Amino acid sequence: MADRLALPAVPPPAPARHPRRDRALVLLFVLALVAYALIDPLFGRRLDVENRSPAAWPGWRPTRDWFARFDAAFSDRFRSRHALVALQHAVTVLGFGSTPVPNVVIGRDGWLYFAGEDGHALDRHYRGTQPYPQALVDGFAAEIEHRRAWLAARGIAYVVTVAPDKSTIYPDHLPRWVTRMRGPTPLERASAALAANPALRFVDLRPVLQEARRKAQVYYRTDSHWNFLGATAAYQALMAQVQQAVGAERLARIAAPERPPYVPGVDTYRGDLAGMLGVRGRYVEADIAPLGKVLANAPHRCAKRVDAGEFPGFEFYQCPRARLRLVMYRDSMAIPLIPLLSENFARAVYVSSQRMDPALIEREKPDVVIEEMVERSINAPVAFPLKTGS
Repeated sequence: MADRLALPAVPPPAPARHPRRDRALVLLFVLALVAYALIDPLFGRRLDVENRSPAAWPGWRPTRDWFARFDAAFSDRFRSRHALVALQHAVTVLGFGSTPVPNVVIGRDGWLYFAGEDGHALDRHYRGTQPYPQALVDGFAAEIEHRRAWLAARGIAYVVTVAPDKSTIYPDHLPRWVTRMRGPTPLERASAALAANPALRFVDLRPVLQEARRKAQVYYRTDSHWNFLGATAAYQALMAQVQQAVGAERLARIAAPERPPYVPGVDTYRGDLAGMLGVRGRYVEADIAPLGKVLANAPHRCAKRVDAGEFPGFEFYQCPRARLRLVMYRDSMAIPLIPLLSENFARAVYVSSQRMDPALIEREKPDVVIEEMVERSINAPVAFPLKTGS
């Protein structure tokens, strides 16, 4: 009878050729991985589905996190990675009706919403499930007043506006589980604080856009931004305030906004949120006021861009028939505002930042400074306080 507790027989030792074979297999595997990375057609390109650029190679200098950084860079350039990620996104969105990325919320009726760079902007600014301390609101109002006073001492008009998040203007297409906070939102609190300052010219775009949406759609369904019609409504409100600030004798005429022609079935749009989901074919909408046609019409407008992009984060325009000078601090919401605003200024400088640079102001000597920021970033001026020598 066999002993059930007996140990199994010890296998014979591996043949001496096994280590050489194993090394060869490992080498072939490494070479295959390297070949995939080197011939990847997406090498070094932006990962559209993930809305980011590939991780940078770590260089040759050894550091504690060198292997982790190498792994991240190598993984981003692995052949077919983009296709595999896109497949996973498509299965998640189309198969389960869920979002594969934390900063895109799938709404109703084909609407998509941006949840912020960290995925919590809706929680802070709409739902109220994350706190937004009153100290931030007070700090924001104080910083805006500091900027206004500094500019006023130099005879420069200052106009401030906040571009509402899409959820503020179109809450009706949010998922049913996204409910609005009971008390005032951070934007409502900040707007009240700015409106209470009689010396400040603050343009509250919420009623402007609410009125505009009665006539036409003013935000994209598949994008986090307003469309050209929304930008046009904002432009008219902004320029009305600029005209009051500088005086009608200096700005007698506000350039009329152009309305690009729309061709049904031809002019379509797939926004940044659809791209982040990786299912652009699923989310397509009519582009009722194509910004591309506005930009293509640049040769027929007075304002011409005079830089060649050699200064990242800056754009410079000149319109010979105008008299005033503008500096505008802005974010991506102002992209469709640029061709509109530039028609009113002899020189316009657009700065993609909320960090107000005194040296730039002193050098450009603008008649007016416009500051625009999106609702979810109203704390940006607090993060970049104006630093002056006086």
